[in-house]
Amino acid sequence: MSIRFADEKDLGKVLEIERLSFSDPWDHHGFKTTLKHTFLVFDEQDITGFLIAVCCYKNIRGTIMKIAVHPEHRRKGIGTALLNHCLEILREKEIIDVCLNVEMIRTPAIALYKKFGFQITKTIHMDYEDDLSDDAFHVMKLILAES
Repeated sequence: MSIRFADEKDLGKVLEIERLSFSDPWDHHGFKTTLKHTFLVFDEQDITGFLIAVCCYKNIRGTIMKIAVHPEHRRKGIGTALLNHCLEILREKEIIDVCLNVEMIRTPAIALYKKFGFQITKTIHMDYEDDLSDDAFHVMKLILAES
């Protein structure tokens, strides 16, 4: 298993995984601007997953913005490896807590986050005027260190 920081040449494969994983995917520019943050890719012979995290609020809080694994490579421990590696980096940076948002329908992702100790802090329901669906997501938080 090889986890490394992403660079611009990885963006084509990352965009492919993004489009296969999310109904409202980011574009090339969205990913390019995150390269300066903790942007990890799982790369054996080909990129099969990625994770993006940022440090914010005086560099004491972290936010996991995206994590995705290619559908053909899910349930193989790639998401676990990416998340574990990311949390190690955030601990080294002395980040106190980490937050993320996850859609309620993504039960495998929620189970993964709970396995790492993330707890649901609130649930937010989103109503869109142009879409009759009622989307909801959980805000989850993990305490890494005492403030």
